Amino acid sequence: MKKIFVRSPYFIQVDEPDQLAGSIELYIWNKNSTEPTDPNYTLSKDIPTANQPVLSWNISNYALEFIKPIKTTTVSVPTEEDVNTWCYMRVVSYSDGEEVADETYVCLNGYTNYSIGYNQYNDYFVVPLVNYSITFQKWDAIVPYVNVFYAAGTYDIIGYGTLTVTEPGMWKIPLTANVNGDDYFEYYSVEVCEPKYTPIICTYINRFGGWQFLTFFKASSELIDTEYKEFNLMPSNVDYDPYLGVNKVFNNQGKQTIKCNTGWVDENYFELIQDLLLSETILLGNKPVTIKSKSMDKKTYIKDKNINYTIDFQYAFGLINDIM
Repeated sequence: MKKIFVRSPYFIQVDEPDQLAGSIELYIWNKNSTEPTDPNYTLSKDIPTANQPVLSWNISNYALEFIKPIKTTTVSVPTEEDVNTWCYMRVVSYSDGEEVADETYVCLNGYTNYSIGYNQYNDYFVVPLVNYSITFQKWDAIVPYVNVFYAAGTYDIIGYGTLTVTEPGMWKIPLTANVNGDDYFEYYSVEVCEPKYTPIICTYINRFGGWQFLTFFKASSELIDTEYKEFNLMPSNVDYDPYLGVNKVFNNQGKQTIKCNTGWVDENYFELIQDLLLSETILLGNKPVTIKSKSMDKKTYIKDKNINYTIDFQYAFGLINDIM
């Protein structure tokens, strides 16, 4: 079963000899729910001209409606990930009313790079949703994990024994040791001692569509930004009360920002920083945030010696609860 990354376009094409029109039906569902009997969407179009008979549809945006990652929950043993982190999509294609293809995809909330072309996918039965060549730094108070997509089967998980997967799904593999993994891939981590500062854990969806853990070990600083509307009031009487003042503030609201430092990291950590800057789902200390940093220099040992990244975050909610 193909795993596609739906933050990038994925095209379904219908190209049959002498066709005049085509259509596709999309059946989308999350694991643990039933595949719909009627299509969620039916898309159709006529060929542009006789010289351009190929019909194409981008299906990625439709899958994204069913993918709603919210938060991470750490575990001590391999555990299945929240099923809302990915979804299934079955695509049935028609040419002039005749069925020509029927394929089911696993849709992951990741993206592909421009340089490797269009319609990238992975059809391996074990798909790590992380760059397993990076050694991850971790804090002893939190056990991070990596997401791995497993096809149905039995797997030997390093440090945990046998894992039996009855239906394809995304799993959490906790990084409890310096080396964890399975028969096919190994994931390396190292525990970092931070005696002075309290580390802050950032979790976000990376380029592969899995949760990524990134620990900020060094100093952090917090700031409150406020905004409001200001008006000049008319006094209620000629003999005004001087304690009331003339200027009045309305709709006063504040937001909190925080600046975090990774501490000393390897050169290849820039991939994690890039994914963080491009992520649409980010939690810092288990609270939703957005990135205020819009650019970041790629640092190297030759140029920068010791590598530390500083990221500015803004909490994705106001300090005053004004949700209605």
